[in-house]
Amino acid sequence: MSRARRGPRHGMTHGHAPPARPTGRRYLVGAIAASAIVIVLAVAWFLGRSPAGQSALARLGTADVHSLAFVGDDPKHLLFGHHGGILESVDGGRSWQPLPTRADAMGMAPASDGSIVIAGHEVFTASRDGGTTWQDIPANLPSLDIHGFARDPADPGRMWALLATGGLWESRDDGVRWEQVRPDNILFPVATTVDGSTRLYGVDVSGLATSTDGGRTWAPLTSPPAYPITSFTATADGGTLLIGAPDGIYRSDDRGGSWRKLPFIGSAFAVAISAGAREIAVVPKETQFFRSHDGGETWPGSGAVP
Repeated sequence: MSRARRGPRHGMTHGHAPPARPTGRRYLVGAIAASAIVIVLAVAWFLGRSPAGQSALARLGTADVHSLAFVGDDPKHLLFGHHGGILESVDGGRSWQPLPTRADAMGMAPASDGSIVIAGHEVFTASRDGGTTWQDIPANLPSLDIHGFARDPADPGRMWALLATGGLWESRDDGVRWEQVRPDNILFPVATTVDGSTRLYGVDVSGLATSTDGGRTWAPLTSPPAYPITSFTATADGGTLLIGAPDGIYRSDDRGGSWRKLPFIGSAFAVAISAGAREIAVVPKETQFFRSHDGGETWPGSGAVP
């Protein structure tokens, strides 16, 4: 006996039937969900994008970021210091090669005479041939745990060191004999020279400060709204100062009298500036290398090095 075939429940038919039209409430929920997705994607795009033209020229791939400097007057020659040594670029930052040293380059200072000095955690060593060979400096410092280091641009044999044990020290004989010039700390010491006169810059408990007597006395300067300060550098003549912070770079063109924020997005853990103040290099905590050719207004990427 045959049975009558029952149709599918709820009016559905076999095969690929068209879906039921959603109710008004389902339309509303779907529209809200779609709008939320669009908003999330838009926010992610906005937060992840950089200013027009900002892109990394290279990725250094080190475990940490410490020091960065142009070498002499050559805007294509740079050194980057980290806990595992120094990377060198001779093509403006497109490519990097390690120098033959594994010294902790927490502080690193090249000079126009081809010498390079490294100062770091229990490290004080120098190269007199551009980084090919290295020799420890027999310093009479009470500690070689050096957390800040500077060299006089006009006299590379004159140096200043901030020790982890405290105080600022000065040497006038290539780092062999030292004298304490300040018992209190001066962070990020930077030395500049103009018209035969040396001026130091640094950061103390009150903010940015400067010294004209080798670090013995200090006068306060206007500090940018940067906290914490992660890096500090200057042109050799002190005409332009740069301060790095977690939110970017601040620039002064009047020796620290006033400041403006440059249009760079990222943490400026290491910054460097060329003699003419037009070339600026920066490495954020993610270890990309960025470079500007117009004083920090734009940050073009690959293929942009003149």
